Amino acid sequence: MENILEVRHLQKAFGRHEVLKDINFTVEQGKIVGLLGKNGSGKTTLMKSILGLLSHSGEVYFEGKELDVKDTRAMNRIGVLVDTAFFEDMTAFDNLEILMLSTPHRDNSNRKRDIMELLKFVGLEENARERVKGFSFGMKQRLALAQALLNGPKLLILDEPFVGLDPLGITLVKDKLMELCREKQASIIFSSHQLAEVEELSEELVVIEDGHVKYFGTYTDLARQNKEYRIIMDKEVTLGMLKSLNEQGCEVQKISEQQIRLSHGEKTLDPVLFCLHENGYTICEIIREDRPLETLFA
Repeated sequence: MENILEVRHLQKAFGRHEVLKDINFTVEQGKIVGLLGKNGSGKTTLMKSILGLLSHSGEVYFEGKELDVKDTRAMNRIGVLVDTAFFEDMTAFDNLEILMLSTPHRDNSNRKRDIMELLKFVGLEENARERVKGFSFGMKQRLALAQALLNGPKLLILDEPFVGLDPLGITLVKDKLMELCREKQASIIFSSHQLAEVEELSEELVVIEDGHVKYFGTYTDLARQNKEYRIIMDKEVTLGMLKSLNEQGCEVQKISEQQIRLSHGEKTLDPVLFCLHENGYTICEIIREDRPLETLFA
């Protein structure tokens, strides 16, 4: 499958402070990519750099061509939910209509129908004629998503699309994003602090740490690499035993007198069990406790 977005060697600094250092990743057509990182890791800076809202070094390719932010036709095919703003004293319908009319090269002959379809899609059809200043934060988030979808984009770049949404709103937005990928072959890259949503939606992950890509790949591969086990024994685990296990390259942590947690245990579970047995421990129980996304932020 073709890549709709390619980021190559992207770097961004504010003065002497390097925020992004040699960022490389791709987004395939029709795929959803989750962008993760701690606060201040540069997720929003990365999105703004891709969109040309911030100057940077490196290259960004969209649909096989280097992205030129002055190319309005290309930019119209990218939907954006980053630092969204509204005309608060105007209605949801009017906000979308103004954006439509100000978009170059757009066919607006059926704009009223198109607006109502967009509002229905994000669950705001009954609020079309209400002023935005009366909207809850979650309603504004859904209106922002409608704005991002205005031109039927092939790529969506969404910064924290689930912030402020109640559980029903989160479910609605998740369902709509998956529908766009499934039926329109749209591609999505989104950032979020809500790991459950990232796990459920994303086919691939980009994890930023200290300005670098710490992980880029599928959730399945990440889970395979981060198998975690809780091992329960018949007697207390001594500090000497812990030291011996860790010296063998096993990431082991004592969590109670007779229990240890083994991280990244795909290749080290058998050596740990052998070492414990050789030192007189009887294994009472082994419990699989995978937390692949959480381990990235440990």
